[in-house]
Order: sequence, then structure tokens, then C-alpha cells
Amino acid sequence: MPDAIGSALTDTNPNSCVDLRCDRHGKPWTVTENLIQFTAQWEAFRAHLYDNDGGGRGGNTTIGYGHLVHMGPINGSASETPWLAGVTVPQAFALIREDIKVAERIINQRILLPLYQYEYDSLVDFVYNVRGHTKETLLKLVNTGHYDRVPAKLLEYTSASGARPGGLLKRRHAEAKMFRDGIYDASH
Repeated sequence: MPDAIGSALTDTNPNSCVDLRCDRHGKPWTVTENLIQFTAQWEAFRAHLYDNDGGGRGGNTTIGYGHLVHMGPINGSASETPWLAGVTVPQAFALIREDIKVAERIINQRILLPLYQYEYDSLVDFVYNVRGHTKETLLKLVNTGHYDRVPAKLLEYTSASGARPGGLLKRRHAEAKMFRDGIYDASH
């Protein structure tokens, strides 16, 4: 049985006390290795600099498993210099672990209610993926305690630069499934 998250007196007997229990966990949260692998599979490994649209026609300069080097396409800027020789898979995993910490901080700061581990992991992947884009509506919904509405809300975030890429829609479905069912399925 989980530890009590609080206690309260009942209104029927002033000498009684009821423990409040929840299977969800309180803070501090940290991601699981399952989430690192899930995110890495969605981001896909690239040893050399690329524009994150994959076609070199724009996007942001990225390397490894979605590590953002700088906003905007590859342009020979100084921030690209450390990455010109590329990265290995272990280096890319070290980068993704560091990058995910930013999303972890956001969730740990803004989510006020307890979460199952898989709910937390799902939210971290979502925040990692949307980066600078607004996610406040989703986080506010989580804080209302309407956990059942979160998967549908995740599916509202399926456009990028005005387009609705199929991969993004599949990723949101996978995050929603993780949040709802605890299934870490990154197949796409």
C-alpha cells in the first residue's frame, strides 16, 4: 500500500482520522530508461548535423537524437563547429539525457498533482518534443486532476509550421497511449 499523502478528521467523529492514499507518486520525479529509449527512437540517430525536417530545406540545426545545436538551418555558424566531426551513439545518448533534464525541470516545477511514472514520462517526452512552443494548456489540464482528458489533449498538438506531419500525429498517439496505459511503444 502506498504511503499516506495526508490525513483528515472526519465530520462524523472528532476523534477519528482517515489517511489519504494515492497510487500515483509525488515529487521529485525522474525519467526512466524506458523514456530515454522511447524518445531516442522517435528522434532517430543522426551522426552528423542535419536540419530537423530531414530534407535540408529548413528547420533547426540538430545532431544525434534531436539535440538542438541552434535555431534555423545549417549555416556554418560557430555553434556548429564542435559538431563538424559528428557524434557517436554514446555521445548522442549523453546529449539526450542532458536535454531531457530541461523538460523534467518544467514538469517538476509546473505539475502540482501526483503522477504515475508513465504519466510523468509521457509529459516529459511531450515537453521535450515541443520545446519552445506553448504547452501551458496541457499542463493546466493535468493540474485539474482530469487525468482522463490528457490523452485527447495531447492529440491537439499535431501541427508544425502549419503542416500536420504524419510522424508527429503518430508520436502524439504514442504519448497518449503511454499516459493512459503505461505502454512505451515507439514503433512508427
